[in-house]
Order: sequence, then C-alpha cells, then structure tokens
Amino acid sequence: MALQTINLWEIVLDVTQICLGGFILLCLIRNKIKYKQLFLRAPTAVNSQNFNTEIIIQAIRQQADLAFTHILETIDKERQTLDTYFELRESRIGSNMSAPATGRVVAQIPNVETTDRNSADMIYSEIESLAGQGMSLEDISEDLNVPKGEVELVLKLKRLSAESAKNKNTPPA
Repeated sequence: MALQTINLWEIVLDVTQICLGGFILLCLIRNKIKYKQLFLRAPTAVNSQNFNTEIIIQAIRQQADLAFTHILETIDKERQTLDTYFELRESRIGSNMSAPATGRVVAQIPNVETTDRNSADMIYSEIESLAGQGMSLEDISEDLNVPKGEVELVLKLKRLSAESAKNKNTPPA
C-alpha cells in the first residue's frame, strides 16, 4: 500500500510539472505572437505605451527562458543521479552474481521502494549483525551500500545503549 501511495504522489508531481511546463510554453507562444505583432507595427514617438509593452514582453520572455533553463538543468541533474544509481546497482548485482560463494555473508542491496522506517531498522539491525560476525566498518559499509559514518554511528549508539542498560541494572555503590 505504501508503494502505491509513493507511486501515486510521484505521478501527481510529474503531471503537475508537465502542466506547469505546458502553461509556460503557452505563455511563451502568446508572448512571441504579441512580440511579432508589436515588431510589425512601427513605434511612434507619441505612443510610448507600445514601447513599455515591448519592454514588459521582453522581460517576460527572459524570465521564461530562465525558468526553462533551470528546469532543464534540474532534469539533467536528476537524470545523472539516476544513471549513476542504476549503474552502481547493476554493477553490485552483477558482481554479487558472478562472485564465487564464500563463507562471507553478503547482504542484499536495499530496495528503492523500501524507504520507510522499517527499512531503516532492517538496515541498522543488519549492520549490528554483520558487526557481530566480526566484519570491519569498511566491509559493512560496502556490502550494505551505507556511508561509513552512518555504520560507525549505529555501532556507537548500540554500544552506548548497551552501556546505559548495564549501568541501569547495576546498583549504585
């Protein structure tokens, strides 16, 4: 159900972006037509209103161009991020499939759709279990595709929690 909700909101956002892009495109077309109409008319010295309208149209066109440029840059950044992610994921999946079976436990790469709190708890418990098996921080970080600092933080919090529980159970002297 959570997966469907996430997909629904992604679709809603995509449709909103497409509608806004269409609206901007319509404004550009309208402004281009009006600009051509103003350009065809010869401006007179007496009629300064046409000059002001032309300036406003030019300013609107520049703003629309800037908006489109920003949208294109954002799309390119997101595309690069997704390409990098998929390449990394494909290389991890390919290396896990081609790697010979060893005594070392290899954790599954977390799925993109499982971004709720339970997936974080699963990753943290997996970190703790791999650390309990004697794996180093670097190996855990690499296997679970989690930053090294996050692995270190989870292990420190586990250690502090264990010490805190131990101190609670020990009566004061």
